[in-house]
Amino acid sequence: MNETKKKALWFSLLGFALGVGIGVTFHMLAGPDAYLAQGENLLSLLLYFLLCGLYGAVNMGTSALYAIEKWSILRCTFTHFLICVGSAAVFFGLLILFGWMEVPPAGIIALAGAAVVIVYLLIWLAQYISYRRKVRKMNVALRQWRARQKK
Repeated sequence: MNETKKKALWFSLLGFALGVGIGVTFHMLAGPDAYLAQGENLLSLLLYFLLCGLYGAVNMGTSALYAIEKWSILRCTFTHFLICVGSAAVFFGLLILFGWMEVPPAGIIALAGAAVVIVYLLIWLAQYISYRRKVRKMNVALRQWRARQKK
């Protein structure tokens, strides 16, 4: 198994755990008046947590796309973004289909689109700033190393 596949597997496992954890948290925060809790049975609850885990696994696992050295950062970002938007549409669609979320169809598109785009942009911006700082530090260290080599 190559490094990209290993990274995708580990990211997916971590994403699954985080997705279930976030699903449990939201379920607990929603309280007894939540729609899912009203007609809830153990099977529907387990299915809900499984969907949350799969959603996390897909979104986090596909971040391994950035390890494909042949791809440009634009191609990685665009592909990852499309997968995240698609998985969000499927996730929210399943929530409505199973009756766990009552949102009109136009509302689901707006909700999923806004949530994914805003969250995606915020995470991307944070990562970009973080990596830009790291590159600057490496460049400073490289200039210092070169200066020492010239002496």
